[in-house]
Amino acid sequence: MKDYVSGGKFYEEAEHNNLVLLTSTTDPTTFEEAVQSSKWRAAIDFKIEAIERNETWELTNLPKGMKKIGVKWVFKTKLNENGEVDKYKARLVAKGYAQQHGIDYTEVFAPMARWGTIRMIIALAAWNSWNVYQLDVKLKKALYGLC
Repeated sequence: MKDYVSGGKFYEEAEHNNLVLLTSTTDPTTFEEAVQSSKWRAAIDFKIEAIERNETWELTNLPKGMKKIGVKWVFKTKLNENGEVDKYKARLVAKGYAQQHGIDYTEVFAPMARWGTIRMIIALAAWNSWNVYQLDVKLKKALYGLC
């Protein structure tokens, strides 16, 4: 029993490392905090370039009677398996909590088809010897409820 190792030292060391990780990386909570740092500014620039390159958004006039919702930057430091900083990630998210219950609260602007519906249509096409074509389309207006 003299050589028995309980692992207590290992767990103490692991807890210490976790504590160091929790206290050593602080992510900004506001845009103003983030732009003070060049690493976060680079992450913001990278995200804006990706949004423009992918044509994620299109500037448009707000339809009458509609309420605009704002956006918020969310910042997260991503760590690798060794606990070292891998990258600084910035995301631009919509403030969905500006919706009003009973008006636009239950509306979701993400057109989706159920798998059962897709299977049924494919079965009908096979039964009737219909040609089936696949295509990809951009649904910018549909995604934002502007159709």
